[in-house]
Amino acid sequence: MYEYEESTEIIGSYCSLVVPYRGCSDGTVVGDYGIELVIRLTNGKEIVVYRDEVIIYD
Repeated sequence: MYEYEESTEIIGSYCSLVVPYRGCSDGTVVGDYGIELVIRLTNGKEIVVYRDEVIIYD
């Protein structure tokens, strides 16, 4: 499915999706796979998105 997860400083950061997923746009970064991120939304759903589809807050 994915190659290798990278251990980066953005894991655990809050983020917002540029285009909401089924009405939910806020979440937390839980995985970093290079150009793709795994995001856990506030409704509990985990989705895979490209880096340019997410705004990451410090």
